[in-house]
Amino acid sequence: MAIYAQKKGLSGKAVGVMFGGVALIAASAMIYINFTRETFDKETLCPSTGPKGQYVVLIDNTSPFPFTQKVALGQRLKTMVTEELPEGYLLSVFLLGEDFKSNEKPLFERCNPGQWKDRNQQTSNKKFVDRDFNQKFVKPFDDIVHKISLEERSKNSPIFQMLQLVGINGFERAHVSGERRLVIYSDMLANMPEFSMYKASLPQYAEFRKTAYGQNAAAPGLSGSSVTINLLAADHKMLQSNKLALFWEQYFQDNGVSVEGFSRVEGL
Repeated sequence: MAIYAQKKGLSGKAVGVMFGGVALIAASAMIYINFTRETFDKETLCPSTGPKGQYVVLIDNTSPFPFTQKVALGQRLKTMVTEELPEGYLLSVFLLGEDFKSNEKPLFERCNPGQWKDRNQQTSNKKFVDRDFNQKFVKPFDDIVHKISLEERSKNSPIFQMLQLVGINGFERAHVSGERRLVIYSDMLANMPEFSMYKASLPQYAEFRKTAYGQNAAAPGLSGSSVTINLLAADHKMLQSNKLALFWEQYFQDNGVSVEGFSRVEGL
């Protein structure tokens, strides 16, 4: 009996040591996970280490656009936010209005906190993840976009000035080291007293660049980014989109920007 009891006691100690070791490993794992888990700023929703990339959206509100195009624009923006914008990327939204001085700062600027489908579901809470994405990110973005009327008929359309401000107060101010993408929704028809694209004859970019206005229209803050242009059809029928597209393609390339796409937004 004594021999049996001794063996039994040793076995119990071994079991205790084994469970103690497992508990220690589990505790160490939890400490490591909590220590290495990325935290987010409560206001900007950006990672504590900074945004991983940046999307800047520029929306034109200087011309009335057809109802169907406004619906299409809304759908494209929704798709971008819910399916294309990577987690941890900063989203900045600028408005192209008649007075570029009053639109120098973004209307909306927050990071995508991520969705449940992209999270480690062993270490995340679905309720909190959904709340952060839907209530703190998507809803404020929708509220801002829906306030843009797209019904304005402005005397001026300062596209070049807004592109410069996007570079300065968008990309350069955020100073994001990752991908930088510019997404534009506009008819891309600049109209200022010094230079107008509303006229029937659009100069070639090489000629425009030689003018004083063209030289001052450079936007070095956009360098290193890529651009996607969603062309909205305003009530100006003088210019063909292929000629306009070539002008802007050369402008962006001249400013160190990679042109990823130039497409019409559907709608009559």
